[in-house]
Amino acid sequence: MSGVAMGAALMWFALIGTVTSVIALVWGRMAGEREGEGATNLGYVATFVVAAVYTLATVLLTVAFLRDDLSFMYVAQYHPNVAGPWGWLYRFSGVWAGPAGSFFFWAWLISLFNAWIAYKRLAFTDALTNVALAVSNTVLALFNVLLLTPSTNPFQRAVVNGTFVSDPVTGMGFDAADKFMSPLLQTWAMIIHPPTTFIGYAGLTIPFAYAVAALIVGDPSKRWVELCDRIAVFSWLMLGIGIGLGSVWAYYELAFGGFWAWDPVENASLVPWLTGVGLLHSFTVYRRRDSFKGWAVILASLTFAFVILATFIVRSGALAEGSSVHVFGGDPWMKNVLGFMILAAIFGPIAGLLARRRTFHSEAGFEGLLAKEYSYEINNVIMLASAVLVAYMTLTSAIPAGVPLPAAGKVIGRDTYDLLARPIGVLYILLMTVCPILSWKSTDGATFWRRARWPLAGAGVLGAGFLALWWFRFYPVWARELPSGVPGWHAGPLAVLGFLVAAWAIVLPLWLFVDGARRKASASGTGFGSALWSILTKARTQSGGYITHFGMGLILFGLLGSTMFVDVAPQNFTQGGSERIDVGEYSFTLTGTRQETLPNGDLMLSADLAMTKDGAAAGTVSPAQILPKQYIEDTGGDTNQGRKHAYIIQGVYQDVFVTLQSVQQGLVAVDVKLFPLIFWVWLGFGVTVVGSGLAMWPKAALSAESPAGSATAGRPGRKRK
Repeated sequence: MSGVAMGAALMWFALIGTVTSVIALVWGRMAGEREGEGATNLGYVATFVVAAVYTLATVLLTVAFLRDDLSFMYVAQYHPNVAGPWGWLYRFSGVWAGPAGSFFFWAWLISLFNAWIAYKRLAFTDALTNVALAVSNTVLALFNVLLLTPSTNPFQRAVVNGTFVSDPVTGMGFDAADKFMSPLLQTWAMIIHPPTTFIGYAGLTIPFAYAVAALIVGDPSKRWVELCDRIAVFSWLMLGIGIGLGSVWAYYELAFGGFWAWDPVENASLVPWLTGVGLLHSFTVYRRRDSFKGWAVILASLTFAFVILATFIVRSGALAEGSSVHVFGGDPWMKNVLGFMILAAIFGPIAGLLARRRTFHSEAGFEGLLAKEYSYEINNVIMLASAVLVAYMTLTSAIPAGVPLPAAGKVIGRDTYDLLARPIGVLYILLMTVCPILSWKSTDGATFWRRARWPLAGAGVLGAGFLALWWFRFYPVWARELPSGVPGWHAGPLAVLGFLVAAWAIVLPLWLFVDGARRKASASGTGFGSALWSILTKARTQSGGYITHFGMGLILFGLLGSTMFVDVAPQNFTQGGSERIDVGEYSFTLTGTRQETLPNGDLMLSADLAMTKDGAAAGTVSPAQILPKQYIEDTGGDTNQGRKHAYIIQGVYQDVFVTLQSVQQGLVAVDVKLFPLIFWVWLGFGVTVVGSGLAMWPKAALSAESPAGSATAGRPGRKRK
């Protein structure tokens, strides 16, 4: 049996196994714990088998890429064109480089999460996990159905009797010599960015499954949250890492002069991350205060729905192909199935909550505005509203122009997103950083002032420094009316408020650590360092939250500079001319151009520019363009088809970002941009990853005999025979 035929057979086996698991788990639930235990056991075993089948299929596809097995249509379309000792890494990443492979990879990850849940609860028969597994396996079954369609099946034959066949989707002739992985994907970031994003997507299926299970079983206790909260944090963290690495990729590889362009696919991954923030905060209140029950169920369901919306945006054809570097052609069957999943994930839990409204009712839990619960409530409202707004703005172009909705049929540009996102982001971070010094239920004014006065003093000192930087370095950039797209009130009052909020967000978590360690050291008689280490290692959830908030403050500081006060200077040089680019303290003059044929046949064009800083020579910068071999043959060397290779001089204060736009008819087009404070965006991203990782670090395993929560009305589950 050929590899292609084996892969196709494995997909059918996976579908049969998934459907078997769902039927067995549902049957076991309906029959009762004792009478249905045999069926339930079958459902668990089938879950393991499906994960094994998907893993075998993944190995098969990976080996096909490593061997450049062009008998696979998918391998022939997406094999990389990279030479050198690291070429195998790009072949490995081909598994998720295209629409079929990435969807298959996502399904495989869901099967692994399902198997993990089955393994963790294997020893106990509990209704919550049984129903949750049935729900998540139903999701996997729908994925599997789509994987058997031509447009999404990575196991299709490309060669018959030595001849390449027609593409099954387009029906056009096919020749592997003309098909390669996009050059934009042949970078280190794309080896890591898609897997982390898809791990996040797959893992967020589990909180949704448990939320639905809690509604079906009628168990409003915190047990379902305890069973999935670590997976929820881990999945949200991986999605955040994926988003961050995507921004790194956009900055270094797309070289458009930024790291976030409000691209439809960027938005698609951001939306579930936003609702995920609300979900994790709701889980905290659910566990600690037995409240926010409705919020937890709704946000778990909406986060999953938005995950499916993300792939709907990319694969359904709702957006025009070419509107994003990631948007694939449309498939009506996929559009219908994904649309059904989105609607079911939204309206099913809403109907369940209405039916169980008395069971899942919880009191507001706070007695005033200065209460931790109220700040969590506002957090959820802002995150949900922001997610819905971004999703709607992303999809307006897919709404028929005649529909009476705002911006129907129009593409909303970057400036509009920025106009809304900046004030909302500043307000959110302000509210986020106030939360840790609030008490549950209520906080009296004296207590609030006692907790806030020293952080406010520190933030005042740091904020004064930020405002001096803004006044002397940043505001003059905007005042010169450079084409930054920043309206006056953004560059003025909003920027001032933003820098002050950033200072508060940076200082407050540091103060909380210092004050907490000082108090603990005094009470226990230990040293300050030992007390601080104890806080970090023993109160991991709280400490991780503080570190994450600190990272968000750094990110806000970096975003204010690197998006609102970018200094831009485009210039067309003539070969041998004397033109000069002046931007900030830098000047650039063209000294020549070069071209080089790379080992894989691609052509690299470079422009050499002499750089001075404050009038003194500061070396040479050499931005480049890489023209893939197939583009050279098809276009005759049109540099507009090339991949820009920016020359970036990185610094703590600012990056100097130089790109070669084109080389045509004796003209060399170069852009120079100064990105202030972008270092702090990357540093803040790393800090939030560390903080979130610390918060999700496993505690002692939840005992199956624990009285906390239940599988059915307060019981954790019966020992499986």
